[in-house]
Amino acid sequence: MTATNREAAISKTLTYEGGFCNDPRDPGGATNWGITIIDARKHWKPDATVADVKSLPKAVAIEIYRQKYWAVLDCDSRPSGPDFVDFDYGVNSGTGRVTKLRAVLDPQKLAPIAYVKAACSARSSFLHALQTYATFGVGWSKRVADVEATGIRMAAGATGNPVAPVIQKEATAANKKVIAHSTAAASTATTVPSLPTFPHADLSSKVGLVCLGIGAVLLVAVFAWHAYHNSNRAAALKAAL
Repeated sequence: MTATNREAAISKTLTYEGGFCNDPRDPGGATNWGITIIDARKHWKPDATVADVKSLPKAVAIEIYRQKYWAVLDCDSRPSGPDFVDFDYGVNSGTGRVTKLRAVLDPQKLAPIAYVKAACSARSSFLHALQTYATFGVGWSKRVADVEATGIRMAAGATGNPVAPVIQKEATAANKKVIAHSTAAASTATTVPSLPTFPHADLSSKVGLVCLGIGAVLLVAVFAWHAYHNSNRAAALKAAL
């Protein structure tokens, strides 16, 4: 169905992954072209060192993408848009994660654009729950937003109808969510209670106010995160135009 998307999808994912890095905060370890040292040993050199990963040829990475990600996830049989979304998620978080996602979403029952949006939303939630989100979350949010925009553009293009109106509609919806979540965050922040300062305050009331205040702060953080993520979605969709 969409075998012609394979090389374009790989090229796009390579732009996200970039070249060599060996960030000690990244559990994947030494990585080049998105291929971790673990995958390098599994699919290329069983005894690959950090130096080997650093010199890993781009052509080798592309072939690993073709055989161990695109083919394993059977992306050739997926509709245009979902094929890229599944592939990039598999590269970023493992093919097993995509298999679990498909079991939950049942892609056979979702139209391509609906699947793209649902898959990227689930991916964002998964990444946000990781301990390393504080370190890599900004980059992940922008990547998932761009993956979603690209997937929507690909899916819309496959229908033979004009693409721009579809993307503009999604961008407008994302902007509305930014406004709604920003407003909710600001409103919640103004209602965070202050603790009583007089010396004989009832302890139970004081504890209750502390709990209420913590809950409000967490709620503000949730609204703020959704606003930020949707701002990335809106920007990526606008760029896709």
